[in-house]
Amino acid sequence: MLDIQKLEIGPLDACCYIVYSKCSEAVIIDPGGETEKILDCLEKKKLHPIILINTHGHGDHLGGNKELKEKFPDIQICIHKDDAEMLTDPFKNLSLLGGKRYTSPPADRILNHDDKILFDEYVFRILHLPGHTRGGIGIYTDSTGNGDALILFSGDTLFAGGYGRTDLPGGSHTRLLQSIKQYIFKLDENTIIHPGHGVSTTVKAEKERFNLH
Repeated sequence: MLDIQKLEIGPLDACCYIVYSKCSEAVIIDPGGETEKILDCLEKKKLHPIILINTHGHGDHLGGNKELKEKFPDIQICIHKDDAEMLTDPFKNLSLLGGKRYTSPPADRILNHDDKILFDEYVFRILHLPGHTRGGIGIYTDSTGNGDALILFSGDTLFAGGYGRTDLPGGSHTRLLQSIKQYIFKLDENTIIHPGHGVSTTVKAEKERFNLH
């Protein structure tokens, strides 16, 4: 069974997720900074992270990449190809707008739509969800054979009761709504959505809010 530890990171309360199962290895999704919080959680749970996934290239979701890569050199940084250049450029990742200068090591693995990331006995499928940024992704697992819930880490594409802003470089309101309708709302309605900010929700709840069934 997958366990998910959620940490709210930085002034924008970006959600960082530490995902693990019965093994001692972990996946980190969107370490936006405050790395000491992440390291403290890993130490308490005796976890060794092997995969780091950025759902998109904004600084509030990648601010901890550099320190985590220094601490765990074997960790694989993964991001969609259309946001990869944002990792290493504080202008493109917009961290300078928040008074920071976040840079990350370059990606160890470039992701594309429908790529699969294997972790323990689980398969994480990558959904390309452009709109908030060009390379925004969702991370979906439907390991129903294990009796687990269906899960989507939606980044800043879809929140509980809202969706990501589209007025920043690379944003497109039209593409964001297309991503939500074409991919997220086609998932099983019982899928639990863990967003980039705020509380978790479900596909069913968000379709009802959008008045789509």
